[in-house]
Amino acid sequence: MQEPTIGYIKEKIREILVNDLDANIDPASLRDDLSLYDDGLGLDSIAIINFIVLVEQKFDITFEGEEISSKLFGNINNLAEFIEVKLRSQVDKV
Repeated sequence: MQEPTIGYIKEKIREILVNDLDANIDPASLRDDLSLYDDGLGLDSIAIINFIVLVEQKFDITFEGEEISSKLFGNINNLAEFIEVKLRSQVDKV
């Protein structure tokens, strides 16, 4: 199994935000460093929870309670880097 690239992961995150999360997000506004919270995209706590579930489903990963933080879900860069490490650890276990 080949690991997805960081670019692929970021694109998939953007797709989730635009297509799967019911949040009326303009794709042109999705910079990798833009905050996902109120001071950026404006996702509230309910939207973030839905987003976490969608990310878990799309990437076939599970976030442990202690892994979830405002920094991790602060922007696309942080989340993509974390997912890349998580996916790499799954491949290494196989």
